[in-house]
Amino acid sequence: MNSVMRNRFQRGVTLVELMAVVVMVAILATLAAYGVRKYVFAAKASEAYTMINAIKAAEEAYRDETFVYLDVSGSLNSLYPNAAPDNTKMSWNNPSGNNYNNWQTLGVDSTTAVQFGYAVVAGAAGAAPPNPGTTEQTFTWPAPTTEPWYVIKAVGDRDQDGIQAIVVAHSFSSEVYVEREEE
Repeated sequence: MNSVMRNRFQRGVTLVELMAVVVMVAILATLAAYGVRKYVFAAKASEAYTMINAIKAAEEAYRDETFVYLDVSGSLNSLYPNAAPDNTKMSWNNPSGNNYNNWQTLGVDSTTAVQFGYAVVAGAAGAAPPNPGTTEQTFTWPAPTTEPWYVIKAVGDRDQDGIQAIVVAHSFSSEVYVEREEE
């Protein structure tokens, strides 16, 4: 090894080199934290998809037996099991929740606690479905409706900042609409 290389190894690192490494580590840590946060919120949103699919299946089974969909909530603002969803989880089988008996009749269940609040409104052919209260999407329903229908709404504030994620599904299509998924 020549003397220039030997002196370089003995000298160590400069303060500028050390600061550059610290800045790079800080940037990587920030990116990692953002990525993990986004992943966690996306995973929490899967609860709404799972429950909405269960509600859709239960409504279809109910219609097969009764020829109508069950109007569980009466209003899309009457949420169950948590009337004011935040970042806490509640047991699905909440006897003090809005319209508990109707949810039991529909037969929807969750083996784990849920973070979103859910509402289902249904009507007969000819009745107009309600507006689900979204700000970024306007729903256009068939006018007049020729079949019985239902509208499902899930609401959750996963990071407790006062801004709610809204998930909407209905019997007119198989699509699920999500507003503010990152919330």
